[in-house]
Amino acid sequence: MNKTPIITITDLRRNFGAITEKLTSFEKIILTRGGEPFAILKAAPEEKKKLLKKVKGAWKGTALDSDKLWESAVKKTSRKTDILL
Repeated sequence: MNKTPIITITDLRRNFGAITEKLTSFEKIILTRGGEPFAILKAAPEEKKKLLKKVKGAWKGTALDSDKLWESAVKKTSRKTDILL
């Protein structure tokens, strides 16, 4: 996951649209007031789900769209059984 950004309340007010547009890219954003942490801003779980649905299947038709590739990725030699997806 991306590093947690720390921004001031003033920056949030000045750039609210740009910051909230990128909010789902971060686990949280720490807001400061007077140089001290003041609040944590997080995207709602529903927004995270929307993002996941949007990118679902993004690798269809690419080199990652290979059953053999994924079979080797989920199989560990020390594991007695395969991981079921």
